[in-house]
Amino acid sequence: MASNPVLFLFLLSFLLLVSVSSSHFSSVAMKSGPLHSKKNAVANPEKVSLSLYYETLCPYCRNFIVDPLAKAINTDLMTILDLEMVPWGNAMILPNTSILCQHGEDECYLNTIHACVINIWPDPIKHFNLIQCIEEQSSAIGLGNGADASYNICAKQLGFPAKPIKYCYESGRGRQLLLQYGSKTDNLNPPHRYVPWVVVNGTPLLENYGNFVEYVCKSYGGQTLPAACGSYSTSSIPKDRSLHSVCPAGLAGPAKDPTLVQENMESLA
Repeated sequence: MASNPVLFLFLLSFLLLVSVSSSHFSSVAMKSGPLHSKKNAVANPEKVSLSLYYETLCPYCRNFIVDPLAKAINTDLMTILDLEMVPWGNAMILPNTSILCQHGEDECYLNTIHACVINIWPDPIKHFNLIQCIEEQSSAIGLGNGADASYNICAKQLGFPAKPIKYCYESGRGRQLLLQYGSKTDNLNPPHRYVPWVVVNGTPLLENYGNFVEYVCKSYGGQTLPAACGSYSTSSIPKDRSLHSVCPAGLAGPAKDPTLVQENMESLA
């Protein structure tokens, strides 16, 4: 009988220990949530990538940049869009390492200026605004006034310092950047056949590049689409005309045989 109190105290201590352990486990489980909560959670969706391969003096690249692309960038589409500008286009490197551009030396110069602008101001909105202005100016002022006038005018209008751009070009840094864009363009798979060449999430839109907003919206993995996706046009560029709204590859140089241009266009159709 003397051992009964000892046994009673032992059993009581054991029950208290089990009770405390169970309570602690329940508390931890409640704080951590269900075991499969990660599966049910919605991760932040990645932005949709859009890469524009272009050259500065192709009129169709210019039209695409200053009109549909500029309009889209001024909407909430940018909340789901990761924009990349690639200013090389149909240029090529000659055996003497010089760069030959489809629309001549002024295009090579402006391609380099664009490369510098993108590098100096990495923010897509900032460098796109300057690029858009340069494209508009290069068309408006005419190349007879000098290609450098376009970026100087735009830098002043938009409040960008022009000196870093000039230094980038004159120091040779711009050429290095441009060659990097050339390598990126040459490694496209499938290879580009013309510009503008628009790629959404790694897939080229080919002749339907004018409907890029539709493709961006359809490629987005999030649950809530921006308002811009509710107002996109599915007929920005009619398919029967789009192939003639490009600058075909393989025709670099300021002088081009019209016959070769026509043959190249027919091969794209």
